[in-house]
Amino acid sequence: MKSALRRWCRRALLLALAAAAGLLLLLAVAEGWTYAHAHGHCSPSVEVCPQEAVGLVLGCSKYVRRGRVNYYFAGRMDAAEALWKSGRVRCLIVSGDNRHRSYNEPRDMKNELVRRGVPAERIVCDFAGLRTYDSVVRAQRIFGAEKLAIVSQPGHAARAVAIARSLGMDAMGLEAPLGPLNRRSLLRQALRERAARVAMLFDLLLGHDPKHLGDPVSLPR
Repeated sequence: MKSALRRWCRRALLLALAAAAGLLLLLAVAEGWTYAHAHGHCSPSVEVCPQEAVGLVLGCSKYVRRGRVNYYFAGRMDAAEALWKSGRVRCLIVSGDNRHRSYNEPRDMKNELVRRGVPAERIVCDFAGLRTYDSVVRAQRIFGAEKLAIVSQPGHAARAVAIARSLGMDAMGLEAPLGPLNRRSLLRQALRERAARVAMLFDLLLGHDPKHLGDPVSLPR
């Protein structure tokens, strides 16, 4: 009985070690893929963004608890405003989640950018950007963009650029400021980003479609 129990424990330990090794390998491949496609193509300076590009602003919640403005949202709006005022983009796609009437990321981004002086007719809302992968693929397949300046915080921008360049797009990432986040928030964000990069790898390798596609939409000239 004890011998059988020991054998079972050894098998369980070997399986756990194999699973851990497989997970580490998957994480390493996802990190390597992101680095290979995004390294040298992200910067906090608008000067690196290509001329006549389409700006793609990735969405997030405007508020955190107790009505406080989300640092990620504020940083992306600062970067998107600077990008527009640089004259390097012909329009901005604001892409995010629109899960119900009281939660609408594209609407919140457009309202904020209009308040900051960006012409409303130069802002296009993509209400089906449920994930970063969806936002990038839809920018190419629905809106016809092939030259992108992608706005988000550093790690997220790198992943979005890696997706775009893997799909053959000319993409640069404009890194928005992170804001005064504590260690716990930064750790949570780092873990979330690692998982998202693994998901990105499967999306690209399997050629997944976004959850929603639809008819082509012309961008402002």
